Amino acid sequence: MPLSGNLEDFEITDVLQVIHLSKKDGVLHLFSQNGEAMMYFKNGILLHAEMENTDGMKAVKKIITTKKGTFKFVPGENLDKTSIQMPIQNVIIEAARQIDEWKQIENVIPSVNVVVDFVEEPEESNIELDSMEWKVLAAVDGKRTVEKLASILGMEEFAVARVLYGLISSGLLKVKKVVKKEKEEKENEGKRGGFFRRRR
Repeated sequence: MPLSGNLEDFEITDVLQVIHLSKKDGVLHLFSQNGEAMMYFKNGILLHAEMENTDGMKAVKKIITTKKGTFKFVPGENLDKTSIQMPIQNVIIEAARQIDEWKQIENVIPSVNVVVDFVEEPEESNIELDSMEWKVLAAVDGKRTVEKLASILGMEEFAVARVLYGLISSGLLKVKKVVKKEKEEKENEGKRGGFFRRRR
């Protein structure tokens, strides 16, 4: 019996558990309004995931938040790629943890199109920063979006947003503005306000 169905009837995490416990080899294909996603398994171990030009854990996070669409597991299909090296339970827990953190971060940084800038006169001047915080801080110029910073630094958008969230909370940085994409500008032409969501 083929492993396939609708994401409105089956939780994607349950599907992943079935593949893992059955120790299957093959590729799980998911089809949604965001396009096709793939997850490659070897002996039930998730070795690679890709969705919307992303791969690894970043892709997994997008996949497990997809609620509408269909899925189909193709046994025996092979991909010569490896971007994930952890048990499926850990993959799910890590992705879920990042999703929970995103919800908190979104209260301050609602989109990857947010531009941050330095606070002119921070209240606290004796803040100790680690190497990652210094790395991100050095790339801030008041013009680059979270998405652009991630690209320049070679980091995941989530990782950059998490660091920026800490720096904003500490009073060193502030949210300057949200840059609209060309597509959003056309869709919202003639409108005011609106809530900018991060890419999913």
